Amino acid sequence: MSRNYGIGSRNMFVAGRMVLHRRSNTGFKTQHDYADRWRLFCRWASELNVKKMENVTPDVVVEYGRHLQSQLEAGVYASASAPKNYVSAVNAVMKLATGGKWHPVSPGKDCGIQKRVYIPTENKAITAADHANAQAASGARVAALLGLQRAFGLRFKESALLNAKLALKEASVKGFISVKAGTKGGRKRTVPCRPVGITALEQAVAVQDGRAMIPRYVTDPETGAKKDLSKDLNYYTFRQECYLVAGDQGFNFHSERHAYAQERYREITSAPSPIEAGWTRKERFKHLADYLAITDAEAREIDDAARQVVSEELGHSRVEITNAYLG
Repeated sequence: MSRNYGIGSRNMFVAGRMVLHRRSNTGFKTQHDYADRWRLFCRWASELNVKKMENVTPDVVVEYGRHLQSQLEAGVYASASAPKNYVSAVNAVMKLATGGKWHPVSPGKDCGIQKRVYIPTENKAITAADHANAQAASGARVAALLGLQRAFGLRFKESALLNAKLALKEASVKGFISVKAGTKGGRKRTVPCRPVGITALEQAVAVQDGRAMIPRYVTDPETGAKKDLSKDLNYYTFRQECYLVAGDQGFNFHSERHAYAQERYREITSAPSPIEAGWTRKERFKHLADYLAITDAEAREIDDAARQVVSEELGHSRVEITNAYLG
């Protein structure tokens, strides 16, 4: 059988669209909506070098669902409906392509896609003590990734694809690093480098053996010989390994990003963020005004300005998304 279950195209997206048109008994609008959602999955999957339907497994779709959940928590989506629909569309296409042999992935049970509370009531930032414990228990490379994520507010993918050696040189001269690889939607940005950032970069440089933080070589403990991993270890498999470590040690990479946002808010405003201080959304300006001994109007201006800075440093297009990090 030819590629993509013999549907008639070597392009995974086109094959999915074709099978929806030929075999789906839904209306044209539903087929069109499913095709658009399938297109999003294909774009995501291509970054993992999954480019044909035969390589789309339930495990891959579960990873996709978890990726969507992380976007939901970051405020990219207003509700859980869109991510759930995206996973359902992949199930629909794969069921048609495999003649009903596809084992469907549950958006909620398997992927953890849940209704998002836009204004969080629970602080998801990892504490400094838990951060140190996670680093100590995770090995040098994962520890370096955690350090980069906390020091610069990086997403996991951004930290994994960062060239720490070049970033350290840039930070030493310019006082910031440029984040280009692995960014959401290709949005490049610069992030200021504080003293903790220099420490994190130096720690990362110590273990970096390629152009990014993904290991290039592994050393045989008996012979000392180096084996080139470049053909065997891509970003997808590296991420899986790191997430297994995180699961075993009981920490979440994204909590480092929350910690960064809250640290930067405190640095900019000289006050804790609402979620850190336990202030309600409704009374945050009053509490901030009391904390800084200023007027409510001044507190609003300071809060708005801080959220704008944090939003840009995190690589988000909307300031409102900072609510998920700051309360």
